[in-house]
Amino acid sequence: MPTNTDTTYFKVRSFFRAQILNLLGMYSKPVSGIHILNGHRIENEAEPETFRSLLSELSKEVKFIRFEDAVEMIERHENPKDPLVAFSFDDGFMECYEVFAPVLEEFGTNAMFFVNPNYVDGDEAYIMDFNENIVLTHNKRPMRWQHLKELSNKGFLIGAHTMDHFMINSTDKEKLMYEIVNCKSAIEQHIDKPCEYFAFPYGKISEANEMSIDLALSTYSHVFAQSEWKRYYSFNGRVINRRQFEVFWPIKHINYFLSYKKRY
Repeated sequence: MPTNTDTTYFKVRSFFRAQILNLLGMYSKPVSGIHILNGHRIENEAEPETFRSLLSELSKEVKFIRFEDAVEMIERHENPKDPLVAFSFDDGFMECYEVFAPVLEEFGTNAMFFVNPNYVDGDEAYIMDFNENIVLTHNKRPMRWQHLKELSNKGFLIGAHTMDHFMINSTDKEKLMYEIVNCKSAIEQHIDKPCEYFAFPYGKISEANEMSIDLALSTYSHVFAQSEWKRYYSFNGRVINRRQFEVFWPIKHINYFLSYKKRY
């Protein structure tokens, strides 16, 4: 668990980072390209108005597209003339069902929700451990299978995020098989549709390895990181990169990250 020193460091770091992004974002506008923004959660602000307001502001500068269309365009190495934005959300918190999906529908688009089946199925002890010790996000509730199936039937996508939010830079093949391969079958069993998308937890390149990426690519059609966001791909053109955002971030910060011309 983080110490008080760790907490103070991250607060100070976050403050100065925010000030820099505020300054840079004043002069930034989204540029042409295919941008996948990846979020996780809400904070204590009013919802769904915070997310609706963000999308309203963002829609003045970009066009929202469906997640599967963004993936297809990236894999064809397209270079659109306009800034195009698609959305994904990791970890499967209940706000995905209650807030993100309904607001995205208002704007005529969908999202990908990457989930951990053991969290979806978790009892109170598992949920608390997941929240407090794994993702370090307090007081969250998971979407259950009925929520995920309903979202899937509405045109949202459900993807795999390992069984337990496991860091896949492991050399334990049996553990990797369980976390990566079993995750696919668990999701397919409950939503009655193929699961062809996988995002590895934590998302940095150092938090996966060639063994785990090879296994993921032999199991899923598409694999995603949350790193190296100025490039479309990592792992030698095999893994699609996403850019982290959160719905409570100021629009200036997001515009800054969308202002970089991405490269194949």
